[in-house]
Amino acid sequence: MGKLFIISALSLFAVQNVVAQDPVFSQFYTSSLYLNPALAGLEKDIVLGMNYRSQWAGVNLPFRTFQFSAIHPIVQQGVKSKHLGGFGASLFSDEAGPNREVVSQGFSVASSYNFHLDRSGNHLIATALQFGVLQRQINMDALQWSSQYSAVLGYDPSQPGENLISERLTNPVIHAGMVWRLVIGKRFKATKTFYQGLAVANINRPRGFFPNEKDAPSVLYKAHGGYLHHFSNGLELSPNYLIQYQHNLQVNIGAYAAYAMPAVTAKSVADLKVSLGMWYRIDDSFIITSGLATNSWSAGFSYDANNSSLERNFQGANAFEISFAYRISIMKTVIKKFSTPLI
Repeated sequence: MGKLFIISALSLFAVQNVVAQDPVFSQFYTSSLYLNPALAGLEKDIVLGMNYRSQWAGVNLPFRTFQFSAIHPIVQQGVKSKHLGGFGASLFSDEAGPNREVVSQGFSVASSYNFHLDRSGNHLIATALQFGVLQRQINMDALQWSSQYSAVLGYDPSQPGENLISERLTNPVIHAGMVWRLVIGKRFKATKTFYQGLAVANINRPRGFFPNEKDAPSVLYKAHGGYLHHFSNGLELSPNYLIQYQHNLQVNIGAYAAYAMPAVTAKSVADLKVSLGMWYRIDDSFIITSGLATNSWSAGFSYDANNSSLERNFQGANAFEISFAYRISIMKTVIKKFSTPLI
């Protein structure tokens, strides 16, 4: 019964945590529209991408988060093409609890416009608005009640529990963002890229999981940025950071290194890139990432090793995440594209 009490208490905490704070991906740049809708304006390819995150499965309190995004650039054709911005669409799902007791699902569209600060398009500010709908639900039928437990059988689903109605609340959501980007290098080869972004989510403060709820999800503020350096030998180094504030402050800092191996044949232009990175989410976890990429696709894997008090009391409170993106080039240029960092 002691273990049952602890799990029940943690389940209540998990529900409150979902209401209070939005989920976050460790591979935050691969979930670009979820991080900042303005990143849609920096992609020069059609990009289809997904992220899947599994958290706390080892303590029987799993969180499963999935997002899919599609980005299409807006290009002004002419003697010299101009990258005006981009459109994006995103699907999102977050499930908490062993039986999907708490569920959030949403769909959104984003539109980004670029303000060019030079004629080459290497220095710009992308701005964006994102609109969508978000549905939240606590599945009362999936909850387990004390009346369904016996000293002999343990949990018995045939026994009646509480008779409560599952509520589904659907709300509009509004997000906004901007990103500054500067590329420095030769005409056909970028060597340095600087980028800084700001984003605000839940601007309209949508309702939470309960009708007439007084404490709606608070506004989520994000600041992110980094630096990407390309060396002539195919090596890339990129330190990055993400700062979020929504009731509590969360800081992610780290970097990745990547190496682009030469193409196997003269006809091949899809060089294989291998990456490895490490991040630290302050007072929460250490994150190790790895990835593979070519000109047309990229895949990443990350593992969060929790170092908070939760891991000290309950072993297995860790997380893993996978990402995949596929790119379709529509602009004839060999200049290094921004393309949100690999990991």
